[in-house]
Amino acid sequence: MAEESDSLQDMDVYAPSEWRPQFIEFSILDGVARLQLNRPPANLLSIDVMEDIVHAIDSIEYDKDVKLLVFSAGGKYFSAGFELTDHLGDRGYLMLEAFRRIFEGLERIDKPCLAIVAGQALGAGSLLAAGCDMVLAAASAKFGHPETKAGVFNTVAAVLLPRLVGRKKAFDLIMGGANISAEEAERIGLITRSVPDAELEAAAGAVVKRFQEKSAMAVQSVRSAIVGALDRPFEDAMRHAEDIYLNQLMVSEDAKEGLRAVVEKRKPTWKNR
Repeated sequence: MAEESDSLQDMDVYAPSEWRPQFIEFSILDGVARLQLNRPPANLLSIDVMEDIVHAIDSIEYDKDVKLLVFSAGGKYFSAGFELTDHLGDRGYLMLEAFRRIFEGLERIDKPCLAIVAGQALGAGSLLAAGCDMVLAAASAKFGHPETKAGVFNTVAAVLLPRLVGRKKAFDLIMGGANISAEEAERIGLITRSVPDAELEAAAGAVVKRFQEKSAMAVQSVRSAIVGALDRPFEDAMRHAEDIYLNQLMVSEDAKEGLRAVVEKRKPTWKNR
């Protein structure tokens, strides 16, 4: 049984036995979990789509070999936002709960996440991308929050955007309702970097490769230290980061291997443990 268990842990591709996603494509290969929205034509975030995303995030929470979670989407839209009919009646509560659970999951896991935006990201779609730790966008991509034009607002936008871009710009984005370019999104800190359309795939591939070359223990520890320190007073944040460094990272095999490799002037061999 032990040998069988070990062989299952060494499998490259994640294939859950109970959950089968309907509206996303999800796989794990070489330490990278890839989640691609697959609800054409606009990848609207219906309750069912968001439940798929929540399941995907939950499935990697305790997978110590995953170094990066990548969000992407094909077509003209990264996502055009919520399914409009989900705003109405009792579905409104379910819609907000499903969306909130996505961000709670991203907050909880120790895996860094990257969004690759090739098309328009509007409303909830813009937030899904911006809520990731890193966002690469094609120069032609657009970001926007048109909800107030329909007499509603996004609850996550009200909480998350002031933390990402500041109070004044958040008011402008939410209340103004105008789309902004990827260049402007980079300038205000909504995304990490805007790249020419033809270079997006290569730029994303380079980021993914950098993570694949690192120890899972290291990137997970860094992610936990940064996210866990964001809303703490400075002294508490420092103690939090030091606790992760001393009691999680430095007791790992990878930390010892990495330091030995530097001393011995060789490439480290990571065990992700």
